[in-house]
Amino acid sequence: MISRTNARLAALALLIIFSSTVAVLLARQFNLTPDRPAPAFRTFGPAGAPVRIYEYTDFACPACRHAAGKIDELLKVYSGGLQVSFKHYPLLSIHPWSLHAAAYADCAGRQGKFMEYAHLLFEGQSEWGEAKALPRQFEDYAKKLGLDWDKMQACSEDPETLHALQLDISEADMKGVDATPTFFINGKRAVGSGQLLDQAQKFDTLLRKGASR
Repeated sequence: MISRTNARLAALALLIIFSSTVAVLLARQFNLTPDRPAPAFRTFGPAGAPVRIYEYTDFACPACRHAAGKIDELLKVYSGGLQVSFKHYPLLSIHPWSLHAAAYADCAGRQGKFMEYAHLLFEGQSEWGEAKALPRQFEDYAKKLGLDWDKMQACSEDPETLHALQLDISEADMKGVDATPTFFINGKRAVGSGQLLDQAQKFDTLLRKGASR
């Protein structure tokens, strides 16, 4: 029997795959802007940091897995001057479970473990990414982190959770995102780890300017 979670996520996936125009109209309806804040549990680093990064990511994307390590390094190196917010952009035409992964990651975030759950998703993406049925790893990762799986399932059925995913995807469509990972660094687009690191070479200058204000 298909669970309510599966049914709702499947319906949302169909909307996303076949109705990109609807997604853009939805974004306009909700007046989405490039600086629409991500939830606090998906945001890392101090408010008001001179360098502000929004990353659109897909947990089943190998390039996103690689970029996650680079983001971790940058947050350590520029700990006081960098803030990173993660937004979801699951490429459902090639990654059938990435929308589910995004929902469960947000639900882990509501229990205080977004980044930890995200790391497990990236580490195990070859195991769950091409599964034929709902991957058991989603539950395994929750239990490994000591999360309440029943609450995560209820959370994943919450319309608020699905609405947040919809808005991220709609916003990305409005901004012309068509690949993951895509970053907006102080409003400037960078696609992939290479362009991210190219921009990172300018962080010291940006931080000096921020400190002088």
